[in-house]
Amino acid sequence: MGVNVLQALSAEQTKFKDKITEDRFKYKNHILDLSQPINEPKFLFSIGDIPSIPASELIGIKGRAKQGKSQLEYILISAMLSGLSKGDIKPLQPHYKILLFDTEQSVSSLKKCCQRALKFANLPTNQNDVRFLPFFMRPLTIEERRQIIEDAIKEEKPDIVFIDGVRDLLADFNSLTESNDLIQWLMQLTAEYGCTVVSVLHQNKSKEDGNMRGHLGTELLNKLTDCFEVSKKDGKFLVTCTDSRNVPTTDFAFSINAEGDFQMEETIDESKNTSRVADIQRVLQLCFKDKPTMKYGQLVEAYQMEAAISERTSKYRIKEAKENDFLLVQNGYYSLAPISG
Repeated sequence: MGVNVLQALSAEQTKFKDKITEDRFKYKNHILDLSQPINEPKFLFSIGDIPSIPASELIGIKGRAKQGKSQLEYILISAMLSGLSKGDIKPLQPHYKILLFDTEQSVSSLKKCCQRALKFANLPTNQNDVRFLPFFMRPLTIEERRQIIEDAIKEEKPDIVFIDGVRDLLADFNSLTESNDLIQWLMQLTAEYGCTVVSVLHQNKSKEDGNMRGHLGTELLNKLTDCFEVSKKDGKFLVTCTDSRNVPTTDFAFSINAEGDFQMEETIDESKNTSRVADIQRVLQLCFKDKPTMKYGQLVEAYQMEAAISERTSKYRIKEAKENDFLLVQNGYYSLAPISG
């Protein structure tokens, strides 16, 4: 009996030592293997002939209240369901599975939006479509919303998930801890289930501040692959890719006509993308406010800080500024070009 006890104890000690050894080397699972080929991103759309919205990434849609943030979701959904281009928006996959979680609208408003998307895709508006599952989440608690989202993603295996009202998945969007926890959870969903997650969030109310609200908006921007801003002018919704880890897309526009249906529109000035160009000029003025000249690297950093965008997008905006003759370059130093007229 004593021998059996000692043998059992020895076996348990061996197991414990093996577990310690395994835990010690877990870090090796996260070492990047540079000998493996690079997996180029798979994009879900082409917008203005530029690949956009990669698979398994976080995407953001921002805008002020009633400026058309949600409607952009339904335009993208229409393109995916129809399999056809909608203006400059071209779906790159033959089939999609789409989940939409709405925390803000009433049942009737949500239904109207879904039916508008189905009609624009030339599909019946009074029938469900297994490729598109909208969820009404407004009455639920934060915990219930998050649980339903994760359960649905796990079971339905979507290509893309829209969360309209991501700030309703935490109690305080100014809490750094809550914001980080939510963003980590969203990133975990993309990694574990291979789906793209599109989050819709309000911008700050100030017209001079185009950033997304609260700590949630600040931290989310750092993790997004693409971010689109929606604004409304003269009855048209103008969409601008304000930040991208790849190549930013061109602007595009759409509207809702008197019958309540979507229609694609021309941008105000397609050759120069007026809204973006005006924003570039505004940010450049801020960059050179206290320093009349600077080296390229300094300008990239200053533009990145003033516009709250990635380094890649900052370089792209500076390139656009040069093409539009907003900058002078002399002996390696950049300065603002004189305003003509």
